[in-house]
Amino acid sequence: MVEVKIEFLFFDQNAGAPVVVLKEKEAESKRILLIWIGEAEASAIEYRLKKVALPRPMTHDLLKNVIDTISGEVISICISAVEKQTFFAQVKLEVNGQEYDIDSRPSDALALAIRCEVPIYVEEKVIEENGFLEAEVKKEKPIRRDAKDVLENLDEEIIKNYTV
Repeated sequence: MVEVKIEFLFFDQNAGAPVVVLKEKEAESKRILLIWIGEAEASAIEYRLKKVALPRPMTHDLLKNVIDTISGEVISICISAVEKQTFFAQVKLEVNGQEYDIDSRPSDALALAIRCEVPIYVEEKVIEENGFLEAEVKKEKPIRRDAKDVLENLDEEIIKNYTV
């Protein structure tokens, strides 16, 4: 498994959907994985990343509160597979010393992971077959050291392989 972080989110105008950009944390190559997600999940992730205080808990906050209430703990999440351009994830949960791997949509797992401040992993095969190297990014203009440049400078041939 490869540990990643949520680099940022953006809206894909062509697909009409938000995209979460995951970037490898430790390796020199800094592989990137794009996952198209729903608008509600993108909002849940974005609100948490920006530390927006909401008057009532969102669904992922509720789930975290339930897990905390039953003395459970989210250990990590993992983007575990891709089938027919659909990503799958697992939430590793511990309750009373027993570990469980719970099937999840990646967007929900990511929203929960950032609330619980746990590691986010991607199976090596998933990132190898569906990701790309940061070095593959076409650099037509100077990089502002802003993560959004990664996608703004993507070669059209690369990006079209990842649209759903």
